[in-house]
Amino acid sequence: LKSDKTLSGINFKPEDIVEYNLADQSFSKFFDGSDVGLGGVKIDAFEVIGNNEILLSFEDAENINGIGNVDDSDIVKFTATSLGNNTNGSFELYFDGSDVGLTTNGEDIDGLSVDPITGDLLISTQGNVNVSGVSRQDEDILRFNPNNLGSNTSGNWSVEFDGSDVGLSNSSEDLDAIGINGDQLLLSTTGNFNVPGVSGTDEDVFAFNPNNLGVSTSGTFEEFFTALNGNDISGVHFLG
Repeated sequence: LKSDKTLSGINFKPEDIVEYNLADQSFSKFFDGSDVGLGGVKIDAFEVIGNNEILLSFEDAENINGIGNVDDSDIVKFTATSLGNNTNGSFELYFDGSDVGLTTNGEDIDGLSVDPITGDLLISTQGNVNVSGVSRQDEDILRFNPNNLGSNTSGNWSVEFDGSDVGLSNSSEDLDAIGINGDQLLLSTTGNFNVPGVSGTDEDVFAFNPNNLGVSTSGTFEEFFTALNGNDISGVHFLG
C-alpha cells in the first residue's frame, strides 16, 4: 500500500506486505518491514519467489541492512527465517539497475513480477525508460532476461506489454503494480483507468488476458480485485 491503512483491525504501513484471503475476505500481515529495519521505507514493487524469498524494490534510494545503499531502480532479495507479525531474515542485492541502463529518475522500478517458466523479470517503471534496444513509456512492461544477477547484473531487454496498444494512454494509467496469474497479467495503475470492458481506480487490480504480447500487444481485460477502499496499491502477487 502507498500509505498507512487499517484493514481487518490491523495497521499496515508502506514497508509492509498485505495478504488478502479470498476465502474469508480477511487481511493479514505477510511481511512486516519494521521488523527488519525498513521502518519508514516505502516498498513500491515486490514479488514472492519461493516459500521464504521475496523480491523488493523501493520508492526511494535507501540504506538496507546487509547491503548498504540501494537505488530505486535496484531489486533486493529478502530470505526469511520467519514471516508475518514476526518477520526475520536477511537481504542481498538481486538486481543492479544501473548495470543494465536504469539510471534516470523516471526509471525507478514501480512494478515487478517474475515469469514462473523462464525466470525472467517483468518490470514497469515510474516514467519513460530507455535501455539497450528498448525505449518505452510508463504504461508498458519490459522483460529482462538475465545472464547474471547481483552486483554485476547483465542480460537483455525486450518489450513484454505495450499498454498503448490496448487502451492505456492517459497520464493516470501509468502501471505501478504488476503480477502474474496463470496466463493473465495482473495490473494496477497510479490513478483512474478506463479500458475496454473494465474501469476503476488506483486501489483496484484488473486482469489482462493476452492474445499477443510484445510490441503488438492485444487481448481483453476483466475485473480482478476491488476489496480496498481509498488506498493505492503499490504491488501485487497472486498466491494460487
